[in-house]
Amino acid sequence: MIPAGATFGPAAFMAAWAGGLALTLPLAVRWGVAKRGYQMLGAGTAALLMIYPALRSWWATAGLVLVLGGVWRSGRREYPGLVATGAVLTLVSSVLSAGWVSTIASGAALGGITATMLLGHWFLVDPTLPRWALRRLALLAGIGLLLSLVGGWINGAIPYDGGSLGWVLAVLSLVGAALVVGTWYSLGETGYSGVMAATGLSYLGVVTIAGVVFLNHLML
Repeated sequence: MIPAGATFGPAAFMAAWAGGLALTLPLAVRWGVAKRGYQMLGAGTAALLMIYPALRSWWATAGLVLVLGGVWRSGRREYPGLVATGAVLTLVSSVLSAGWVSTIASGAALGGITATMLLGHWFLVDPTLPRWALRRLALLAGIGLLLSLVGGWINGAIPYDGGSLGWVLAVLSLVGAALVVGTWYSLGETGYSGVMAATGLSYLGVVTIAGVVFLNHLML
């Protein structure tokens, strides 16, 4: 899963997170749920996450420039292409350090749950947005979390001899999975309270899943 000599340090972690989030934005545009304001919010958040990787890699620097271009061209037809290309370049910087499997899994988990949280907040602006978009993003986060854990388990991230880090990772993984499932089922509740609950759970999911992904690789 992770090539010899590969490292999943802070720069690779942030690059996978930023790239994963940025890749959800063209999808949201295609689904018709990303209006100009949300496009700016999503791209701006991804750009903030790209700052540290951009200091360490020219790939991420190029990605940051393109995503900032997306912020500027929000609501225009150039937006999806700029943001998607910037996301891919940023992900490349993570792949070169940590390998493509770890990058894809981490990007899906972190990007999916962060996009769920951001779009959930955007319901405050436009309550008519369809809930299925949030469910798709939550599903993406769940799949990414599972892939990240499987990859870590194969590489020995959860040692059989136990240890405090192993227990912390196990607890965080269960909590993260529960938050993703809770987000999914909250969206089935009628009324805006369901979206509010899903948004709150996804906010907690961002923190928890970020801990799972980073600790999972820290233990390799």
